[in-house]
Amino acid sequence: EFHGAYNKLLHSLFPSDTPFTVIPQYFKYGSLRSCDFQVAFFEIVLGEGPVLILELKRPSALMNVSSRQAADQQIRERLLDLANSCPIRTLRAISAMGTRLSFYHLDTINAQAEIEPLAIPRHPTIVNDTAPEAWWDCDVLDANGEVRLRAVVDAIKEACQNNANA
Repeated sequence: EFHGAYNKLLHSLFPSDTPFTVIPQYFKYGSLRSCDFQVAFFEIVLGEGPVLILELKRPSALMNVSSRQAADQQIRERLLDLANSCPIRTLRAISAMGTRLSFYHLDTINAQAEIEPLAIPRHPTIVNDTAPEAWWDCDVLDANGEVRLRAVVDAIKEACQNNANA
């Protein structure tokens, strides 16, 4: 339900007259990588290399612990899968549940780097929330949310520019 809005937003942040390309990707129904069988990813690439990943879920997923955990796991797996292809030092990702955003990043140069926010390990015998709702603390429709999102985009653009000038 938010696919069109995010597609438009990403194209306004990374216009077609820049070196960036916005690539929508959808996992098929029944995909093992999709907990709710409908996962949309947008990859923003510079040339052939990803610089930003946005995973989109329905707003109702935010209310379910298992949906948040699955979204967190999926975004972490996607970061790991694409890190070696990233042309800049930091690969960034956003998990979007409706208009609420959670920001992730991974240093692609440091082999010992951990994805931030750091994963919360699942306890073997006690039910614990490994992807707290508080992680999705940014609403893209709020002024502060827009500022945070634009700061991420600006950091990506600056890193790409610095990489091109190196």
